[in-house]
Amino acid sequence: MKNNQSPYLLELIVALVTAFLALLAGLALVFHPSGRDALMSLKTSPEAMTAAIMLGAAVIVLAVVAIEVLFKWQVRSQTIRLMNMGTVVSDQATSAPDEKVITMADNEGTMKLSVRLRNIYYIESDDNYIKVWYQDYTGSVKQYMLRCRLKTVEESFAESDLVRCHRKYIINISKVQVLSKEKDGYQLDLGVESIGAVPVSKTYEAAVLSRFNSR
Repeated sequence: MKNNQSPYLLELIVALVTAFLALLAGLALVFHPSGRDALMSLKTSPEAMTAAIMLGAAVIVLAVVAIEVLFKWQVRSQTIRLMNMGTVVSDQATSAPDEKVITMADNEGTMKLSVRLRNIYYIESDDNYIKVWYQDYTGSVKQYMLRCRLKTVEESFAESDLVRCHRKYIINISKVQVLSKEKDGYQLDLGVESIGAVPVSKTYEAAVLSRFNSR
């Protein structure tokens, strides 16, 4: 699996570099002789004033974007991680080479949940929270609620078995036992009595069918 932090890191670098260049342009305008002359012209030129206002607005927008990307990257990196346990040194029994564990933390970075990917059934959105439905070590179906956006989960595990199937649901495609076409669209049956069928919306239908058929 590819490093799923790379897209966020690239966004962060681009945003910060752009904001830095905008800052340099602003400083040059203030301190360079030609820049000071341009500032003086603002008093007599409406066009120059308009250009200066647009430049200032652009700098502010770039700064806001940089802060937003930094915050998103930081929250995501603290909240959710997918670790390949086959490469981890531990005092526990050696894990299978492809054994993957998802760790979830709150916004302060405090660990809240650690569960093997193969034991997750699906993840459900509930306002600003998500509910993780999983099988614990006794074989019982459990759910855990965590403050996190479903979009964060989707982007974090874009190349894993966790597949977005609905605006409210992400399914572990490896857990799907039956995919059926109903009057209202496709549904995913996980083969567990305590878990109802998970709907597939039109938006994600093609992607879900492709992933299901390629297992």
